[in-house]
Amino acid sequence: MEEEETTLPWWNPESNRFWSILFMVGIILHIVATSSSELGLDAYIHSTYVTVEDGTGEGKLDWGHTRPIDPESSDPDYSPDVGGRYWAWHAWLGIWFDFMGDEADSIQTGAMMMTALMLFAIWRSTERLYGTEAAARLTALASVNPALIFSAGRVYPEEFMLIAISIAMLTLLLGLRTGGKGMPILWLMAPGAVLFGATVKGIDPTTSVLLFMLGFVAFAIDESNELLIEVTRRPHRAFIASSSLVVLVFLGFALTAGEGSTISALRRAPLRFSSAVLFSLIDVVLIFMIFGMVLWPFLKESLAASTTIIDREAGLLAAVIGGMTTAIILYVASLWTHESLLWNAEWPWMVWTMGNNGRYATMLMVPCFWYIMRVRQLTGGGEDRNPNEAEALENLGVLWKPVLVGICLILPLSFFAAVHGQTSWTSEAAGYLSEEMEDGEDFLFISDSTLGMHWLYSFHLQVDADGSRNITGHWRADTTDWQDELVNQTVIENRGNLSDVNWLVISPDIQVELEGWSISKKASAPLMNGGGDWTIWSKTN
Repeated sequence: MEEEETTLPWWNPESNRFWSILFMVGIILHIVATSSSELGLDAYIHSTYVTVEDGTGEGKLDWGHTRPIDPESSDPDYSPDVGGRYWAWHAWLGIWFDFMGDEADSIQTGAMMMTALMLFAIWRSTERLYGTEAAARLTALASVNPALIFSAGRVYPEEFMLIAISIAMLTLLLGLRTGGKGMPILWLMAPGAVLFGATVKGIDPTTSVLLFMLGFVAFAIDESNELLIEVTRRPHRAFIASSSLVVLVFLGFALTAGEGSTISALRRAPLRFSSAVLFSLIDVVLIFMIFGMVLWPFLKESLAASTTIIDREAGLLAAVIGGMTTAIILYVASLWTHESLLWNAEWPWMVWTMGNNGRYATMLMVPCFWYIMRVRQLTGGGEDRNPNEAEALENLGVLWKPVLVGICLILPLSFFAAVHGQTSWTSEAAGYLSEEMEDGEDFLFISDSTLGMHWLYSFHLQVDADGSRNITGHWRADTTDWQDELVNQTVIENRGNLSDVNWLVISPDIQVELEGWSISKKASAPLMNGGGDWTIWSKTN
């Protein structure tokens, strides 16, 4: 084996040198991404929750909710407390703010650390189940995943979620392999990891843990029921059963959820939601999973084997993949539908704007490859094969060429995700306001309606991170009568009062003429943000 290894060229995926080089490339790309990218819009939102709670003791957005009652304007008086919904994610961000200060660089340092923890979790958990070589190669492949690099650079929680899912699945699979003997502590870690993951993404933790444990109990006691055996030990049936259960649970919540909630979009726009499901299926499954994770070379054999093998471990993995993939597809479809209605955005162009939501599926990268490894473990090798050593990435055989092609196809996207990163013009504008504004002053941000509140909060960390300066940022869509509010002090229900506004921030290519105001700063937005000139105005009287 060692002689064969030394004769293989470095670019052949059957060579360990290939994976070592790939891993080093992945590490470099993550460092570049977290060092050069600006925060993503969602990261600014969660940063505000953390810093405002540190400063005021209230876990809410002090400039108004990102989903205001009036979809074209902000209202600082409407901002529900988030409570412990995002406890785990906010705790992680808070550690770095406390350690390094309320700056974007602080949590980007935390993002580097999260990448290191993620790669270690992938390696250690895979090594524990399927061997060292499989672990090293899966870790290397994850290190160059474009969606994970994208998320790390923007400080999104996908890597955190991947860790939680990996730990939960590791403990359950070890429990199944030992029949539960000597594993009570590890088995208790599984719901804990799910609970932790739920409070990273803001998912109802009680429902998540109950559904997760309900499914696992079915696998743990399947020997007592013939019907359960026919489902839990047949991967294709386990996949279908878990997916169907998720659909039923989703329909139940969607039909009973309060107006304005994300999943109620099904009731409010059923036709739009139906088309969103199709778009979400393409985005989540085809783009981010099959293509982005380089799963496609393994699909044919794995799918064929799923109807013939009988194995509880493979069944559990298939059930988790099926249920969570279905949940992600439905959630993304709901999110797109809800946001398009909220911001009066054209459909289906909203899908293009928010297409990166398919990255949520990256949390399933490890379970997907574990399933492939388990299938090959069950179907490959001869009589003398060691059953504890998996055959998957470490024994590609004829699949080395498709795998090489798959990696070569995603690498340009990985380089782009690292080098390009998040860009915005609002960070420069926020820096200027931070220096020029007096404590207690307000500013008004004018933009189009799509994600307007999210862009407003991209000012918060620099202008008034913890609320101590008593600065309030307001937002109005460019289609509103904001000039009447500003000049005539008109007060409109569900809109913030603009009487203390002394500064205006006008998005690129929006033309305004105001008496008593002058341009204090003018600059061009990055081409990737659409280009054009943005302006900051100040009162002259």
